[in-house]
Amino acid sequence: GSEELWISSVDGGNLRQMTSMGGPNCAGAQWAPDGESILFTSTREGASDVYLLFPKTGELRRLTTDAAEEVEARWSRDGKSIYFGSNRTGRFEIWRMHADGSAATQVTTRGGQTAQESPDGRSIYYAKNGSPTTLWRTSSHGADDVQLVNGVSYPNNFVVGDRGIYFLAVGESPASTSVDFFDFSTRQRTTLARVGKPWWSGITLSSDQRWLLFAA
Repeated sequence: GSEELWISSVDGGNLRQMTSMGGPNCAGAQWAPDGESILFTSTREGASDVYLLFPKTGELRRLTTDAAEEVEARWSRDGKSIYFGSNRTGRFEIWRMHADGSAATQVTTRGGQTAQESPDGRSIYYAKNGSPTTLWRTSSHGADDVQLVNGVSYPNNFVVGDRGIYFLAVGESPASTSVDFFDFSTRQRTTLARVGKPWWSGITLSSDQRWLLFAA
């Protein structure tokens, strides 16, 4: 009856409910690189905030307390930092904080909602608020912003791999959704698969980068 976080085996069995919010939205669950905690956002206290869940103990830890909305939290590659979108300046921008929720600093200044680090940690790829939206690259310090592609279906519908970026792209109709790829080396965009159904929110890449999981 309410949206909660659950854990299952890879085959979908052994379901376990991990949160009991009783109504407030829970979204964007992300395992920490060390596998010890899960990062997510929830409207438990009214505005959307960033939380950590520790599955072994059931501990729930709130990381942000600002009155603004904090959304689409993502881990850095080393698990020491967290990127998130916040409208505390009046519009959504990308922010970065330590993994314990301290020392939040603004990264972008021209809009941004969802961000992921490059494999080497030197660049940040981010999408702006809206649907469809655009995908950008900036340095880890938030300088030299460059637009890469447009037509991304939703701000969290991209994932950064070693060779490039996979994303759910919109077409001329909802049924013409496709999985597209932006290649870092050639800077070219190609279509990998036609989905043939309306897009939905969410895409991720397996750790061996052989499989994509997306919603449609």
